[in-house]
Amino acid sequence: MAKTEKKSFHYGEIKKRLQTEGPKRLYMLRGEEDYLRDAFLGELRSICLEEGTDTFNYHRIQGAVLNMSALTEAVEAMPFMGEHTLIEVRDFDINKVSAYDPEALKALLNDLPEWATVVFVFAPGYAPDNRLTAVKTIKKLGVDIEFSSPGDSELLAWVRREVGKLGKTIDGITIQHFLWVCGTRMNTLIPEIVKVCGVAEGEEVTKAHIDAVAKRAPETTIFNLTDALGEKQFNKAAALLADLLADRDEPPQKQIAMVSEQYRRLYVTRVAIDSRRGDEYISECIPEIGNRGFIISNLKRAARNYSRERLARAVSLCVQCDFEMKSSGPEPAELMKELILKLAMDQAV
Repeated sequence: MAKTEKKSFHYGEIKKRLQTEGPKRLYMLRGEEDYLRDAFLGELRSICLEEGTDTFNYHRIQGAVLNMSALTEAVEAMPFMGEHTLIEVRDFDINKVSAYDPEALKALLNDLPEWATVVFVFAPGYAPDNRLTAVKTIKKLGVDIEFSSPGDSELLAWVRREVGKLGKTIDGITIQHFLWVCGTRMNTLIPEIVKVCGVAEGEEVTKAHIDAVAKRAPETTIFNLTDALGEKQFNKAAALLADLLADRDEPPQKQIAMVSEQYRRLYVTRVAIDSRRGDEYISECIPEIGNRGFIISNLKRAARNYSRERLARAVSLCVQCDFEMKSSGPEPAELMKELILKLAMDQAV
C-alpha cells in the first residue's frame, strides 16, 4: 500500500527519494504549500522529460470533469525519443468521479505502462474524499504527498537563502518577525522578500524594513485585533477592524471564521497555561500551527490577557455569529462589526 507522505519531514527528503529511486507511476499531490508542490513537479518533469524540455512526452489534462478518453490516450502513448511520459491531471474534482465511471478510472490506473507517470495535482484547500474508490485506488497504487508548510528550521533556512539570492542578509529573530507579519505560505512570502530587500539600503534586512513595506497576512491582523481587545486597547482594535473590512481580498465571512478560530486557539492555550501543560500540548491541540515556537509564544502571551471564562464566552459569541450569518441574517460585514463590539464589551467589564 502506498505511503502517505506528510510534511512532518523535510521537503529535501522527498526530493532526494525521487532522485535516487526515480519516478513512480502514480502520484497524488495536494496540500496548502503549492510552492513545494510545484517545486516537486519541476523535479519530476526534469527527470521524466529530459531536463524538462521534452514537450512530445508531456501531456496535461485540465478540468473539473475528467476526460477519460484523453487520459487513456495519453497513458497509452509510447514515449517518443525518450524513456518516460508524464501526464499531469489538474483541477479534477475527484470527489465527483462517482457521477460517471469510477471503475473505468480504477481499471486504467491498475494497468499503467512502465513508461508512464500520472500525476493528479490538486489546488490548495482541496480535500480528496478518502472514502471514494478513486481516491483509495490512487493511494493504494501510487504515492500521496500532502505538501504542508515545512518546519521552523527548514522555513527559516529557506527565507535566509531567498534573501541571500538578492544580496542581503537577515538574522533568525528578524526572520521570525517576517513570518509572523506575512504568514508562512512560501508563494506569498516570495514577493514580500523582494519588497523588503528592495527597501534595505544596506546589506541587512531589519524589522523596520519589514514593518515599512511588507503586506500583513489576514491571520496576523486578526491576531493583532484579538490581542488589542485582550489588552483593552479598543481604539486600536477599531482601527484594525476598519483595515479588515476594507480588505477586498478577504470577505467578512472568512474574517468571522478567522476570528472564531483565533479565539479557539487562545482558549486552548489558556487551558494549557492554567493546567501547566507545555508547548507540546498546545501543538497537539492546534495541529495546524505545528510546532512553530514563535506562534506558540505569541499565543501564550496573548492568552494571558484573557481569563478562561472570557475566552469561553468569546468562543460562544463567535459560534452565535456564525449561526446568524448562515441563517441569512444581517450582512456579514455588519455581523463582523457586531461581533467585535460584543467581544470588546465583554472584555471591558
